This record gives sequence, structure tokens and C-alpha cells, in this order.
Amino acid sequence: MKKIIILALFSANLFAQKEDLPKDLREISKKGIDAIYAVELDKAEQNFKEAVEKYPDHPFGHFGLAMTKWAHFEYLDDESDPSLDSQYYQLTDKAIEIGKAWIKKHPKDANAHMCMGGMYGLRARLYLMQHSWIKAYFSGRKALSYMKKSLEIDPELYDSYLGLGMYEYSAGTLTGVVKVLSKLVMPGDAKKGIEYLKICKEKGYFNSEAAELILIEIFTQHASAYADAKTAVEWSKELRKKYPYHAQMHFVEIVSLYEAKMYEEAEKEMKEYLSRVGKHPHYREKYLSRIYVALGTVRMIDKDYEGAKNYFQKARETIQKEKHPSRWGVWGIVRLGNIYDIQSLRKEALDFYKEALSYKDNWGFKEYIENFKESPFNISVLPDQLPPP
Repeated sequence: MKKIIILALFSANLFAQKEDLPKDLREISKKGIDAIYAVELDKAEQNFKEAVEKYPDHPFGHFGLAMTKWAHFEYLDDESDPSLDSQYYQLTDKAIEIGKAWIKKHPKDANAHMCMGGMYGLRARLYLMQHSWIKAYFSGRKALSYMKKSLEIDPELYDSYLGLGMYEYSAGTLTGVVKVLSKLVMPGDAKKGIEYLKICKEKGYFNSEAAELILIEIFTQHASAYADAKTAVEWSKELRKKYPYHAQMHFVEIVSLYEAKMYEEAEKEMKEYLSRVGKHPHYREKYLSRIYVALGTVRMIDKDYEGAKNYFQKARETIQKEKHPSRWGVWGIVRLGNIYDIQSLRKEALDFYKEALSYKDNWGFKEYIENFKESPFNISVLPDQLPPP
């Protein structure tokens, strides 16, 4: 997921005059990015459209519009609307085309190289979420190439450390065939990636919070060698103070508390989250499935299986109200199967696994569900991770 490059030798390119980002484009873009983190996506889109109007040939504004669409996909639709995938790809295709043309005319624009790296980096992240490992790897390589170039031009462009760190961490934690490919072509170093992300968090202008959120994601990877739930809790609480009514930041804190095994506090925050759904604009009805699954998982760990079933069933029922089934709703069905497996009710468990498989797999669930079909879910794995795989 992350990486940064520190070069010991400098090519002649470094001594050429670098091209700075226009001040007003820098300010407009920062406002747009801040609006994305505040989930004020209409405001973000307005800022990036202004950037495109003023600088139609520069990739920054076009990338910003693609990022805004990404935020719709990840924040508002919980990664569950396939149509947003295609819209995001169309926007990034356009931004990449414009970026390539700009760089051809402005080869010393470090920010443009960083922008191109960001576009390929977000594509790689989307592929990772969909478990499309090969596509993620090659998009990540392109992102890495542009980010490295941006730092060759301007070693103090700390925002580029985000993409470099993401690649380094991701390539360093890959498995299977993709891991072999990575080692042969461009290996990664997960520890180095984390250090690069920390530099971006501390010194980045545009990407500081993005680096912090990705670090929290790394620190809350269940049973990971790089887990640091204590730090994740500390940072997520700080973000909550900054964004007190931000549903995504709230859930980041919930996951952090869960991974820190602070189950009582985690459940308290889950119930607070649930109480806000439908009552605050940032807590959308779409998020019901995720909070029901979260509450059910805590009840399952506490061996309150009937309470867990109740919450997982509620998550399952949300699917009937959705145009596009959410991944959390489908995962709630899988969790119901897990509960019945724990209770040695294998037939009922298999029925739920089959039901989960009946939905289009936009998230790479199939391999996990097939494992449950082959072998019953075992209580010994609890506590396992809170979010779906």
C-alpha cells in the first residue's frame, strides 16, 4: 500500500529548473481535497471544476474530479455501486490522457508526475479491494514510476511519499503468484513503506491525512506483523476530534478499538454510530449493514449467538432495500452461516453460504465463502477481523 524513495545519486535532470504548481491551483486543489475528507463532495467537485476551468490542460483538476468520484464510491456507496467503478475509470482515463500530454510539454513539473502517480495509485487500490491482484500490481508499478520521477525533480515533494509508500508496503506483503512476480520485477519492502508513509503524514501538504488513514489501515490489519492497534486508536481519536460527525472517521475509530480488543468501548461507539444513522446527514442509511455486522461480530465474540444472529439478520435485510447489495450486507449473510456452523447446524450454515454466493461478487468474497463450504467455520479463529476481507 505505501512507499517512498530516497535517492543517493542524482541524475542531471535534478539540476534542471523544476516547474512549480501555480499558487491558485495549489490552493483550489487543497480546498477540494479538504472537502473530500469532510465528505462535502459537492463542494469538492465545485473546487476541482474551477481548477479545470482555469487550467484545462493541467492534470490536477481532472484528477481531483476522479478523486471526488472515488469518494462517492468509497464513502457514500460503501464500495457497492458497480456503475461508479466505470465512471471513475472514465474520469481517470481522461485525466491520464491530459496528464501525459502536459508532462510531454512540461517534463519538469514534479506535481504533474505526482498527480499521474496518484491516479494509477488509486486504480491499484481499487483493484486491491476487488482482489484483482495482477491488475493492482501493474497499476502500482506505473504509480511508482511517476512518483519516483516526481522526487527526482523535487526531493522535497513529500506528498509523493504517499504513493511510493503504498507501493512498497503492498508489494512487500503480496502473496502467491503476484509475490513471485513482484520479487522478479520490482520487490517491495513493507517496513520501508511504513516509514515513507510516516514522512508523508508528517510533512505532506495534500496527502498528510491520506497517509495517516492508510497507516491506521495497516495498523489495524488483523494478525498482521505490522499491526499497531494502540497507535491506531490514538490517531483515530484525534481524527474524530477534527471530524466529530464524519461517519467514516467514526468507523475507523471503531475498527481501531476492536483490533485493540477494547470491545466494550468499541460496542459503545457502534451503538452511538447506529443512533446517528438517518439522523445526521453524514450517517447514511447505506451504512446500516456495516454497523449491524460490527455489532453482531462483537456479540459473536462474547458468545451471545442469538444477539449476533439478530444483528446479522438485520444486515441481511438491508439488501432488500438497496439497488446494489452492499458488501457488508452480503457479509452479514456469511456471518449468519458462521454462527450456525459454531452451533453445529451445518445444513443451515450451508444455505446461508449459498445465498451469499448468489449475489454478484464485486469484492472477491467467493474464495472465502468457498472455504466455509468446504470446512465449517471454527470458533477457534475468533476474534477475527471486523471488516469483510
